[in-house]
Order: sequence, then structure tokens, then C-alpha cells
Amino acid sequence: MTGKREKSKVKKCPLCCGEMYDGITAIPFLIGEKVAVIKDVPSEICSDCNEAYMKSSVVGKVESVLDRLEELHSEISIVHYEVA
Repeated sequence: MTGKREKSKVKKCPLCCGEMYDGITAIPFLIGEKVAVIKDVPSEICSDCNEAYMKSSVVGKVESVLDRLEELHSEISIVHYEVA
């Protein structure tokens, strides 16, 4: 049986086509007139342009955190993402 060697799938940055690597980042959000920053979010980061993208596996939890922050009466909130 003859087969081809499969190229490893390297994710490419949608902005500049650089290679993506796993990391963590802080992501700012604007909720109406409130500012929220979530730190330590698991992300994929471009090795060329350094643009960070949230991993799809954390989007639901980030949305939940933002929903809770929206109920607060503060103008600025800074929270840490906690891995469950």
C-alpha cells in the first residue's frame, strides 16, 4: 500500500497568514459605555503580527462572564479568565 505523507495542519492567521500558536492574552470589550477586560484568555496568537484570537472552546464562558459584568454598576471591569 502506498500513501502520501500528510502535511501537518498549521493554522494560519486570517489577517496576515502567519503561523498561529497557543497562548494567553487579555481581551478588551466595550459593552454599551462600559469597558471590560478579561485577562488570561486561552487564545491562538499569530507569530508574525501578534494578533490574538479567542479559542472557540472558551467563547461560551467569556460570553457568560460578559453577561455578569453587564449587570454591575461599574464603568470599568478587569477580571481573570478561570479555567474550569
